[in-house]
Amino acid sequence: MHGGIMIPSLFNPQTRKDLLAVFQTSSLGTTPANLFDTFRTPGIQYLSGSALKRFAWWIPQVVDATQNEEHLLTKTSLELRTVADQHHIIIAVDTRLNYLVVGCIALWHLGRDEQDRDWFELGTLWVHPDYRYHGSRHMPIADALYRRILSENQSKNILATTTNLAAIHLGMRHGMQMISYASLPKKTHKATCVCPFEKTGTHNNMKCPLKNQSCRVRVPFPTWQRVGKPERSIDSRITKPS
Repeated sequence: MHGGIMIPSLFNPQTRKDLLAVFQTSSLGTTPANLFDTFRTPGIQYLSGSALKRFAWWIPQVVDATQNEEHLLTKTSLELRTVADQHHIIIAVDTRLNYLVVGCIALWHLGRDEQDRDWFELGTLWVHPDYRYHGSRHMPIADALYRRILSENQSKNILATTTNLAAIHLGMRHGMQMISYASLPKKTHKATCVCPFEKTGTHNNMKCPLKNQSCRVRVPFPTWQRVGKPERSIDSRITKPS
């Protein structure tokens, strides 16, 4: 009986997407992809955890990046050192240029929800302009960073918010599920919505008019499963990855 139900379901496009998301975030799917980065991002090494302690000069470089990139929240040396100690940041360096920092991505703790579950926000995603996929070196470093941080933290509840269409497409390539802000636990919802009045036009961010419109929230597939598989947002304008 179960077999009779399962086989037809494989013809459902959403089921195939879900199976692909599970595979992409599994060790079976990420290991060969990470190895392939040797060819897709030649000379680039991805460092995290204890490996970063050998290259302390990455911190001021990332601080500078967050200060000079309009879409990033400025981070201090202390904040970056803390997430490094927690193994919650991955840095991309060019080994051919004295370990120049060319990319980063991090998880920032949002706090606990009503069920005492920890939540983290994926952010500080940055790639040096010359190393972006459409830059002079034509490297998919952002994809490599995204894949690594999600696959290494599958047990964590993670969300990402953005108004950037390219960032939405990037997440979709790695199994991120677009949901409504109302689907988030209330404490987590409040913790992630901290934009200033100048951006939202309201002092009550729970009623921000940008939510689910120009500003979208996505969660990794394992998180989506753990929070009860909330209804996924469908928008033909943005659900076709570039």
